[in-house]
Amino acid sequence: MIRSRWCLPIAPSSQPIEQGAVVIADGRILAVGPATELAGRFQPKALVELDNHVLLPGLVNAHCHAAMSLLRGAAEDLELQAWLTEAIWPLERRVVSGEMVRIGTDLAIAEMLSRGITCFADMYFFPEEAAACAARTGVRAQIAFPIIDSANAWCANLSEGLHKGLKLHDAYRNDARIGIAFGAHSAYMLSEESLRKTLMYAEELGRPIQIHLHENAAEVEEAFKRVGRSWITHLAEIGLLNPSLQAVHMTQLTDAEIELVAGHGVQVVHCPHSNLKLASGICPLPRLRRAGVNMALGTDGAASNNALDLFAEVRLAALLAKHEGGSAAEGAVADMLRMATLDGAKALGLDHEIGSLEAGKQADLIAVDLSGPSFLPVRDPAAALVHGPAGGAVSHVWVAGRRLYAEGEWDTIDMADLRGRVQGFA
Repeated sequence: MIRSRWCLPIAPSSQPIEQGAVVIADGRILAVGPATELAGRFQPKALVELDNHVLLPGLVNAHCHAAMSLLRGAAEDLELQAWLTEAIWPLERRVVSGEMVRIGTDLAIAEMLSRGITCFADMYFFPEEAAACAARTGVRAQIAFPIIDSANAWCANLSEGLHKGLKLHDAYRNDARIGIAFGAHSAYMLSEESLRKTLMYAEELGRPIQIHLHENAAEVEEAFKRVGRSWITHLAEIGLLNPSLQAVHMTQLTDAEIELVAGHGVQVVHCPHSNLKLASGICPLPRLRRAGVNMALGTDGAASNNALDLFAEVRLAALLAKHEGGSAAEGAVADMLRMATLDGAKALGLDHEIGSLEAGKQADLIAVDLSGPSFLPVRDPAAALVHGPAGGAVSHVWVAGRRLYAEGEWDTIDMADLRGRVQGFA
């Protein structure tokens, strides 16, 4: 049993439970409610008491490139196309390897756990290494293997990439925490034939596709030059717009494109810090939500952020929503916390297992210490999480009932060893 000053279940209710508790057995949640009530029903073998904390579901980082933690600070003050072509891609050609992905992913997982992220969606080279890191450290992950027409550090061509990716899927087919997805880089880096082939395999296996889409105005302009229509319209005609598509960025959208995305049930992943840092634009969160689109949050990679702090994304997304919508009512606290938890889980097809503190779900949960001066007085714990420095106040993290992080210490990561490996790489 974990007892805390406040408990935020997210669903079925977003209302905080004063002096709440969560009971866990065999990695799943048995009960959630007032601590006094649950104490009368259960005699737990272990009790964790958190007097100044709020307990809530683990955060879901719906888009990142974990290994790019090792490229943090390598390319600053550039817009997207220059950032990619002049800095990141040439650097990746020199440094990307299986070892680089192991070190960078371990580093990213350590950072994400310390910021309350219990589940992340990754898209990068050597996905088998990223999956192994997630499996070893106990975190939950969707690993999207890269699908690009051109040769890269991981595969010589699309056919080899698909072959290796399908083999990876087979290896994790029955894994409870690691799921494999198709990581179509973008519409502009894949031919129509390659996109159709990706869709065919994804539908056969019942696995999602994650894609960078409408990231900035230059990308959309290029679409009209190459195919005579926007990339969203192009994907719709191919059949790629569906509830299993995770469309990342989406900063340039017409009303007609929003209707198209909403009508096909596409999942949209908003990455506010990265998009602002690269001057890519702003995802129109209020318009998308009004259209009924499910919205998730992502950090993107540390090379374009430069942090993997989803609470920071929550706050920035809330503020941008108020600005974009022209109303302080936009970006409401309850909506933003749901976006970082249950809606993120839904985007990854995991909302039946994670994203809320409900009986029967996986025990993926975090505690945030609200005793610091930046939070006091705590009139509304949910508002404290959204608009306070919550990322730096995460005290405990559990995934499937297993503690992975507590009070600045990682249970499954040797930080001294990891620091040495990072410094050796850099």
